[in-house]
Amino acid sequence: MNSKNPNPAMPLALAIALALGAAGYVSAAEAPARGGRAAPAAAAPAAPAVQLGLMPVQGNLYMLTGLDVNVAVQIDDEGVLFVDTPPPALLDEVRELIAQKTKRPIRYVINTSALPDHVSGDEAIQLGGMSAAAIANMRRMGIAAGGLAGFTADGVQILAHENVLNRITNRSKPAIPGASVSAEYYLPTKDFFMNGESIVVTHTPNAITDGDSLVYFRRSDVLATGDLFTPGRFPAINLEEGGSINGLISAVNKALEITVPAAFQERGTYVIPGHGRLCDEADLAEFREMITVVRDRVQAMINDKKTLQQVQAARPTLDYENTHGGKNGGPSAQAFVETVYKSLTAPPKGAN
Repeated sequence: MNSKNPNPAMPLALAIALALGAAGYVSAAEAPARGGRAAPAAAAPAAPAVQLGLMPVQGNLYMLTGLDVNVAVQIDDEGVLFVDTPPPALLDEVRELIAQKTKRPIRYVINTSALPDHVSGDEAIQLGGMSAAAIANMRRMGIAAGGLAGFTADGVQILAHENVLNRITNRSKPAIPGASVSAEYYLPTKDFFMNGESIVVTHTPNAITDGDSLVYFRRSDVLATGDLFTPGRFPAINLEEGGSINGLISAVNKALEITVPAAFQERGTYVIPGHGRLCDEADLAEFREMITVVRDRVQAMINDKKTLQQVQAARPTLDYENTHGGKNGGPSAQAFVETVYKSLTAPPKGAN
């Protein structure tokens, strides 16, 4: 992602050097009246107490536990790869956990979508060990994190579908805090090799958003789904960003084509969902059944000319509300039904 230098007379490299060298710099409005020196940077708010863990999944894959959002972590001799990122306030603690497994740096991040809770740590990872004040200076000078990949200690590359890049660089909409993409793909799939295994990234159009990706680690036989799959929660389909119920069902069907169960439908391909516990193909199939049944019930009532209020009153999610609903996070049953209804009565927005 290209960055623009707001001062054409100042070369980008010089601007970067000034920012890196001015770790204590603040704007003139923030400087004290005497001496013109920078005031100490305000302490960052304390992060909520969480118990982080790094749970082995299979092969080279681990899953960060203790967070609301799931982060898949691949670790081996070439370095560390993340699927989605933890909150920046917890990144130091995450690095300490990873250091118990390897001394290799973080080399790669794959974003499954542009959802804020999945991308909030992108910039902090990409900028490596830079201080918060130096990062703030970059922002003041209009230098985006994506333009600094060659200057960071780790040289981290962040990959996402091009619709994610379009989303986070769309200046007509509010910025997504922490999001940063330095490499995008636009074909249906992108594959590459890292840490001894093939990694296949698959775009699933108009599912939760228009930029969702499945990430499959072939040798480890682990699939990371992002919010395309959220066991124990109704899916949070974002209609404004191109999501749709039919696109989500197609995405989950694609995930089921990738996964293979072992004996008695247990184990085999492990699935790391966007939120919730570690799963396998049987869990994915149950989720597909739930969203398909609700979709079909709502569609039948739409065919009978029922209004949204009438469909909600009929409670097409009734037999799933004890196991899903808003109590486990995600949308309530009523909100999910409303999203399904609107998705079935209007074409999806966003790009394909």
